[in-house]
Amino acid sequence: MLILILLFSFNTTMATELTQVSSSYEPIKLTEKFDTRRRGIGCGTPPNIWAVSICKMDAFCYTAPNEVSLWLPPAKRTEGFNFVTIKNLTTKQKITKRWQVSDITIPWPIGEVPLISGDNYSIGFSNRNGASSYSVILNAIPSELSEVVQQIEWMKEKGCTKQVEMLLEEQDT
Repeated sequence: MLILILLFSFNTTMATELTQVSSSYEPIKLTEKFDTRRRGIGCGTPPNIWAVSICKMDAFCYTAPNEVSLWLPPAKRTEGFNFVTIKNLTTKQKITKRWQVSDITIPWPIGEVPLISGDNYSIGFSNRNGASSYSVILNAIPSELSEVVQQIEWMKEKGCTKQVEMLLEEQDT
């Protein structure tokens, strides 16, 4: 009887330890997967501060509408057909354009979907590998903020963190 109690106790202890070990790894994997998707790890950095990354969306700030372009890393584009769809969710203006694989960026289609500060835009990308869609709020930096420090503070308030990092890097060089 004592042997059965000891065996049962040993098995229970081993099962508890294995459960603790396996469960401690699973949340980390889920967190890493979530963080990768949420933060856009693997997207890289756009070629310039005024290029909207279609790989990862958050707020985007701009000074001049004609400088805004769309960017997606080459690894996310595929040979064949790549299309981008831009829609202003307030005015419902919409356009779908073909994105040539060789184009690093494409200009924002101002004539078809004008940039309106504070409006929310849906940007979708599709190719033979599937489709993805993101939402981004575009914010025009007020012209009276002529100093970089003022612009950085304003951009931080609006959530344009990636652009702030890029702007700070430009200032360091």
